[in-house]
Amino acid sequence: MPWKSVLSLSFYEEPNVGYKVYRLHFNENLFLPPRQYYEKLLSAALDPELIRYYTEPPLNPTFNEALARYLNVDAGNVFTVAGGDEGLRLLIQFALHGLRKILIVEPTYSMPRILAESMGLTANQVLLRDGTYELNLEELIRLGGSHDIIYLCDPNNPTGNLFSREDIEYLVSHVDSLIVIDEAYAEFARFSVIDLTRDYENIAVIRTFSKAWGLAGLRVGYVVASDTVIDGLKRLSLPHNIPYTSMVLVLRALELRDYVERGIDNMVSVRDIMTKSLDDLGLNPIPSVTNFITFHVGSQEKANGVHEELLRRGGFVVRNLSGKVLCEDCLRVTVPPMNVAEMFISTLENIVKHRGL
Repeated sequence: MPWKSVLSLSFYEEPNVGYKVYRLHFNENLFLPPRQYYEKLLSAALDPELIRYYTEPPLNPTFNEALARYLNVDAGNVFTVAGGDEGLRLLIQFALHGLRKILIVEPTYSMPRILAESMGLTANQVLLRDGTYELNLEELIRLGGSHDIIYLCDPNNPTGNLFSREDIEYLVSHVDSLIVIDEAYAEFARFSVIDLTRDYENIAVIRTFSKAWGLAGLRVGYVVASDTVIDGLKRLSLPHNIPYTSMVLVLRALELRDYVERGIDNMVSVRDIMTKSLDDLGLNPIPSVTNFITFHVGSQEKANGVHEELLRRGGFVVRNLSGKVLCEDCLRVTVPPMNVAEMFISTLENIVKHRGL
């Protein structure tokens, strides 16, 4: 039957590696002190009566107002979603009502392409500039007008670099397409273009509490955008999309943001040491402003081999990027606390010597 053609789609598949290995492939924040941060987080008061009921209609206005105060934007320009991926899915759905085409800046996060193809949309790409991983503005502007959505991740996953604010604003001001900026890693870079949503109707910024805030299990994110985009999101979203318990814990996390800031400071220190160590090993790390580092190992075959040996020798699970354009010989590692980072570099050094990379 025709409906079975859905089985031909690719999907976001993750290996179930468990929790007894070093999980350095998800870019989770590993620098938040469990006892101080998470125990205080779990002290948040839950009202049993409110667990009984559906959350506040329409679409959690009180929660949105709290996020807006934190972001210093109008509450009407914040839209909460069940993780950044739900925000991405809803924004890509806009293309179902237009030209049915999305333009993706590659290499990047694989989810926008998977979502677009699952909706039967055409997903085209514009590559970053080889070697510098900067935006190809000329090509984006040339093709942008024939696409409903232009997606870019900033800071970019998996390259870890930050695009210039000037380039992003130039792009937004020269196309009518909806520019979707995925800022999942923005807190690590201490950078955002959220303020551009005040001046431009055609930009939507996706943020998440899964990365810097260390709350991936709560599945909470949000979109900041113009009135027009927010109005569209209201028409596409399911009601009561955020669990009450998740909202309570996120509000408590906002009160504990000093822990997040200190965790980022500590991560940056370790990231700098790891970057230098990778460079000393001749592995050509890409300068990163995020909580991960992507580095070159020389070839796709070597990337596959090193990926396997890191797990076998040290229990380190890293992301193998050998299937991604411009990253065919790359691995990506989440920055861990210093004691784990030292073990990782030591294991990698032994592998480099053994394999002659």
